[in-house]
Amino acid sequence: MDNFYYLYASLGFLLLGTILSIFINRKSLVGFVSLIMNFLFSIGLLNFSISCLMNNNALEKNLYSIKPLLNSSLSILVDPLSAVFLIVIAIVSLCVTMFSWKYLEVYKAHSSRRFYPFLMLLFLSSVGVVIVKDLLFFILFWELMTLSSWFLVIFEGEKREALRGGLQYFIATHIATAFLILSAVILYSYSNDFNFTAINKSLSDILQGNFLLSHFILFSLSLAFLTKAGVLPFGFWLPNAYPQPPSSASSFFGGVMSKLAVYALLRFFLSVIPISSYTQSWGFIIATAGVFSIFIGTIAALTQDEAKRLMSFHAIGQVGYMLLGIGAGLYFMSLNQFVGITALTGGLLHLLNNSMYKSLLFLNAGSIYYKTGTTDLDRISGLIRVMPLTTMTALVGSLSIAGVPPFNGFVSKLIIFESSIGAAKVSETLLLIKGAFIVFGIISVFISAITLASFLKFFNSSFMGKMKLTYVERGNVHWSMTLSQIILALICLITGLFPIISLKLTYNAITSAVNLSLPNFSEIFVTSFFGFGINFCKNCSEGGVWFPIFVIFSVFILSLLIFSFERYAQAPKREVETWYGGKEHSPEEVTYTGHSFYQPFKEMVSFRIGKIQFKGLYPVGLPSFKLSMPSWIKKFLNPDDWFYYPFANKVRLVFISIEQIYEKLSKKYIAWLVLGSILVGVLVFHLSGGKP
Repeated sequence: MDNFYYLYASLGFLLLGTILSIFINRKSLVGFVSLIMNFLFSIGLLNFSISCLMNNNALEKNLYSIKPLLNSSLSILVDPLSAVFLIVIAIVSLCVTMFSWKYLEVYKAHSSRRFYPFLMLLFLSSVGVVIVKDLLFFILFWELMTLSSWFLVIFEGEKREALRGGLQYFIATHIATAFLILSAVILYSYSNDFNFTAINKSLSDILQGNFLLSHFILFSLSLAFLTKAGVLPFGFWLPNAYPQPPSSASSFFGGVMSKLAVYALLRFFLSVIPISSYTQSWGFIIATAGVFSIFIGTIAALTQDEAKRLMSFHAIGQVGYMLLGIGAGLYFMSLNQFVGITALTGGLLHLLNNSMYKSLLFLNAGSIYYKTGTTDLDRISGLIRVMPLTTMTALVGSLSIAGVPPFNGFVSKLIIFESSIGAAKVSETLLLIKGAFIVFGIISVFISAITLASFLKFFNSSFMGKMKLTYVERGNVHWSMTLSQIILALICLITGLFPIISLKLTYNAITSAVNLSLPNFSEIFVTSFFGFGINFCKNCSEGGVWFPIFVIFSVFILSLLIFSFERYAQAPKREVETWYGGKEHSPEEVTYTGHSFYQPFKEMVSFRIGKIQFKGLYPVGLPSFKLSMPSWIKKFLNPDDWFYYPFANKVRLVFISIEQIYEKLSKKYIAWLVLGSILVGVLVFHLSGGKP
């Protein structure tokens, strides 16, 4: 059987689901059909990806060529790096579709045909971005991913915030795509081919002979991918765009789509661009941009009082951790391969971990909205009494993103911290660069504590305390919504307790993409089933060690002792109303709202410069100006009215007409059968020459 059979089958199910979702308008039915199609898609994709990882080889195939027109072809390359991302897409897309099935019912005034087709196209284009080996087709799938996600951002087109966020997203990402296209044109002019292998060969000549052009190409590629990833200052659009679509779509945005930009960065800087002094310089630039995003994104998140906007700022900060690891790896790869490969592995591992808990947290916000109709942290509290399972998954997600052991976020952050600080200790480079990476590591550790504070605010404001909303029904959200959150929470816990599996996968993914002879896994990571240690040089141990099972065992024993002492003491307990100093107060008067958390700190990082207001070091009060445009431009920017709905309705009418014709013909089935038999008899008689 062809190795690509499962890939073709999975994409076929996804295309079928896209087509069916166009013609089914009932939310529950189209959600169920989309779930079935996506389940089959995910199973096929997982089977294909795991097979590739188990064999640890690269699969290539040329599907379609347009070489008479351009020297380009739809070529597929699936190596361990691609396979890891395909697994992420399969898991998150399944959980997103499962959650959407019932969640989308809260949008009663909006047709499901504005959601599911674009969600399926987003899944399809994401797979395309990961598997193609041709720059032209990479750009085509990249643009399809951007456009399908843009339609989801403006799902609630009647909201001014959705249109504003969609416009910022559209303009920013397409300016970045223009730089990607420009770099592709330059590379094609030298290589006369869009294939990654041909570009790699031509880039070797460019890097050796043209200093300015080499840096411009790397600048254009970096700008395109960093903008899509939401890295500051290029990711200014992200906090206004990610909160706008339904939370299930936001979950895929934060969990997968922004990570595909990091995949593109890895693919180009490891496989397409030869390792050289240029990649070393841009590695430091990427690491610096990552630290800037970590600091500004997370500080700004601490000041937010709306759950999805808070998580959107954290999406900026978390991508910064990945870029710190990747940038450090690119910088040190030519100086110390042990440090370089460790940092790259930490960056990719954090990407995998983040894709799970970031998707989970957006789904948690969706559950809150499903139950309460709001995600404003000042208006909700006490939801643990309403949906305890969602509360538990939200706690897992919050502790994971904060890097609290033994959850998966701690493992990848530990490797990134060790790589940033330890790299300066064992690598021979400029003293200034060593000091910079030490500072980067210290900033990252500090901001990790800020992340914990931010999600303590989210968790306490949403789930703890007394309930404010009396109309909320008790009971967890629909089982499909709960199950999708439980799956992601379990992955966060299991990969945190047993990090060796994901660590091995990410190491193989990195080494498969780099065309260099690298140290073995066992030389860098001293591993066992229970944990791992890090070596930053051969036959030495300069890094830290982590054995989560031993820590959990110790915590379990201590908890058991505390519980035993409490039971043995048999201390009496009684439940009474909270005492407010002898005076009755309403819950609104005594509740500690989300806005109240860390108020002195928020005031310290909020200020004004001229007419620009900064909140959490992030500009929020930019001067506005009115822009009038002709009505035909406004109409053009709303393709739902002039293209999508008219086209879908006409196609639907064609199918209705065919169905009516079929019903009329089927009523005269026997007559048509008799007539057909007579015609067949006459035809046979004629062909036999009139002889019976």
